[in-house]
Amino acid sequence: MANNSSVELDHCRELALLPGSLFEFTSRFLQASQLEPLLALYALKQAVCSIPHSPVDDAVKWAKLKWWSEELVADPVLPSRHPVLRVLWQSGARNKLKNTLLLGLVNDAVVQIDAAPANDENAMFDRCSASGMTEIQLELTLDNAEIDTQNLRCLAAASSLFRMISSFAPNQHPETERLPLNILAKYNISSTQLQNHLYPNELSQIITQLADIALDWFSKGMKGLKLSQANVADTRVSAHLQLRWQMEKRRLDVVRKDAMGFIVADKRYGPTDAWFAWRFLRHLK
Repeated sequence: MANNSSVELDHCRELALLPGSLFEFTSRFLQASQLEPLLALYALKQAVCSIPHSPVDDAVKWAKLKWWSEELVADPVLPSRHPVLRVLWQSGARNKLKNTLLLGLVNDAVVQIDAAPANDENAMFDRCSASGMTEIQLELTLDNAEIDTQNLRCLAAASSLFRMISSFAPNQHPETERLPLNILAKYNISSTQLQNHLYPNELSQIITQLADIALDWFSKGMKGLKLSQANVADTRVSAHLQLRWQMEKRRLDVVRKDAMGFIVADKRYGPTDAWFAWRFLRHLK
């Protein structure tokens, strides 16, 4: 298998290893054999899934997603292919991923462009589980792993809601348009008002409520799910995916306890998080 060029890998790092991001933290604990496939996968997710939130006209977003839909199913060997896709192929990951699953990333992004706000928490669960399902399935496929559908839906919804909550951190694009209408009505405010930072106290209360909901979904998703490296080799969930879920839960618990501090301070993953991650991964072995 061909070696990836430093230029292609650097491009993947630029996309996937955003400063302060969860993957920038969890990637430090990857084994060497896992690094390139997951680096390419997370770079691809970032490249496609960030399009709906980019500050351009919808026509431009549609054009970009159409280009990606064609690029994903084209011959990855050709030098004209996107560098992320070349790393995905050269690392061996592309051979495991079906076109329909990869195109799911594009479909999820398309849905987000014109999505109307959910009415309530139940509708938010359905939407979050649908939008978070593909990326988890992609990583499970790389591990040759499977989990129960209901567990998968709950974990996908929790991870998707975690990303929404993370968008309210400093220097991020707040995804206020994804907030359920009943929560906005509870505080008699609009998503635009929240996006313009007009009601920080109300926003902190909303974030606390969302964090509680996400933690409940994580609890349901992990209930009865055997998260152990001792599982049968061809069905086990990777240590990285398990660590990602644990770190999402850990951050949500911090946010729930001090939502206002989360809004105003650009908190990064630090030594205590590294110590937690090391102990968690050690426990898996």
